[in-house]
Amino acid sequence: MRTTFRAVIVALVATGLCSARAWAHGGIAGPDELGPPVITSAVLGVGGYWLIQLWPSRRRAAANNWKQRRPQRAR
Repeated sequence: MRTTFRAVIVALVATGLCSARAWAHGGIAGPDELGPPVITSAVLGVGGYWLIQLWPSRRRAAANNWKQRRPQRAR
């Protein structure tokens, strides 16, 4: 839990610093146009991460049965 919290904090700080720096140098639009894409990408990133983490894995027994069912080639 602590590692995840640290990672989220680091990601938020890095995103804030990069977007503020780019905005200060005229590289991107203002906060009204910048906020929604940054928030959307953060939500999609976190959602995708948790989707992969919680996706059920294939059972080993099913994987072993699949390997045993394959026909063996004649030598």
